[in-house]
Formats: sequence, structure tokens, C-alpha cells
Amino acid sequence: MSTKNESGFSYIDVMIAIVILMVGILALMSGMGGAVLQARSQEQQMVAKQVAASTMESIMSVKETDPDRLGWKAVGNVGSNPDPLGVPQGVFITGMQDVHVGAGPDAIIGTADDDGATVPNLQREITITDECDTDAPSYNCPTPGTNPVRFRNVRVDVRYFVGAVPRTESLQTVLTDYAISTDAGE
Repeated sequence: MSTKNESGFSYIDVMIAIVILMVGILALMSGMGGAVLQARSQEQQMVAKQVAASTMESIMSVKETDPDRLGWKAVGNVGSNPDPLGVPQGVFITGMQDVHVGAGPDAIIGTADDDGATVPNLQREITITDECDTDAPSYNCPTPGTNPVRFRNVRVDVRYFVGAVPRTESLQTVLTDYAISTDAGE
């Protein structure tokens, strides 16, 4: 009788190969999960930047459009910008608020009448503060004056979420109430 020496893989060799293959597959899947999360993060960040930019544009347009109804006096948070009789004139909601798809009947983003569905995972905060003009001091200066407020600091923060982690996009500018006369004779 002759015996043949059979060579090949043992069960242990096969098990080691399967473990190595599984480690490689798990590493690949982990990398793919990270890439998907990164792509989602960038998408959310882009949407948040756009919301912040459109909100800032809406705030800037308030002082230029319909000055009889809105104008400079409306550029402020609700409860701010008192008129000479002490009545608050600001129209923008304070605190972190849900973002709605519609601007509402007043056509201004960030006011109490915003309507439509809320944008998921986005919240916005509009903060408007009066700044002191040292050349023409107003009531908010260290040495109060009688001039009207001509500078306002405007900050828009948009909070978005990547998974359960909150992130924020912010825009900030200073608005002025100085008008340029377009009449040649004046």
C-alpha cells in the first residue's frame, strides 16, 4: 500500500485567512462610514451658510425697503430700538429659533410671522446690538449724547447637527444708517 502525502490548507490556516479578511473588510467599512459622515457634514454646513447669508441679506434689506413701514428703526431685536415715545421698534426674534422655509406676510426672514415647514436640524439666532458712534454720541455711548443710533452690530448664528454633534456657522457685520444723497442739487 502506498500512502500519498497530501498538502494543502489546514483548518487553522483557513481560519487565520478569514480573520485577516474580516479585519480588512471592517476597516474598509469604517472608512466608508467616515466618508459618508463627512459628506453629510459638508452638506449641512453649506445649507447653514446659505441660511445665514440669506438671513443677513434680509436684515440689510429691511432698512432700504419700505422706510415708512420698516426702515432703520426696524433693524433690531424685538423689544429694542425704542422710538421717542418709548415704543420698541425692532422686528427680529431673539434667541435660537427654528428656521422656516417661508418669510411670512412681511417678507422678512427671522421675524415672528415666518411660516411654512421648519427646516430639519437647523436653528437660527439673530443678535442686533447698537454700537456707539464716538463722533456723534447717542444714548448708548459711555458718555451719552442726544444723537440717534447710526451703527448696529448684526450677528447671525445658524446651528446645525452632524449626527448628534451641534455645530454653528456665523456671519457678522455692522450696518449703518448713513444715507447717500442721489440728488445733484442738494
